[in-house]
Amino acid sequence: MSTNTSTSDPAQQADILRREMRGIRRELGNDVEELVENAERLMDWRYYVNRYPWVTVGAATLLGYFLVPRRIVTTNLDSHAFDEIAQRLGPVLASNPQKKEVKPGWFSSLVSMGTGMVMRAAVGYATQHLSQYLNRVANQPPGEPRPYTAETHHG
Repeated sequence: MSTNTSTSDPAQQADILRREMRGIRRELGNDVEELVENAERLMDWRYYVNRYPWVTVGAATLLGYFLVPRRIVTTNLDSHAFDEIAQRLGPVLASNPQKKEVKPGWFSSLVSMGTGMVMRAAVGYATQHLSQYLNRVANQPPGEPRPYTAETHHG
């Protein structure tokens, strides 16, 4: 956008430079607005749900698999079965000295507690927003475009 500034008049050179700077500021403002819009879109989780629905479902399933604790399997033992197991494990237990139980430190306990709290808050937040989205979609009048579709972000 450089203009020929080879005129000998300093006032004309200054005016030309001012016009160039005005144009650069205008373009820069538009570029910053576009950058902010793109950043907002990329930070919006709905963009990814609409753009990549199956990947989102897979990620949510995988996350749920790791977050939900495993089911504990229990069996009822009668006294005869318990005595038999005790006899089988007797030599093994006698040969293995008791290991000293190491208690976690206060920092690891604090981190563990904080992680649990953050995960519960994140799941609650996601559940709340998913519920609001589904209510909006379910209660919208027929013929209106669906909220937060991919088309609204690709204008």
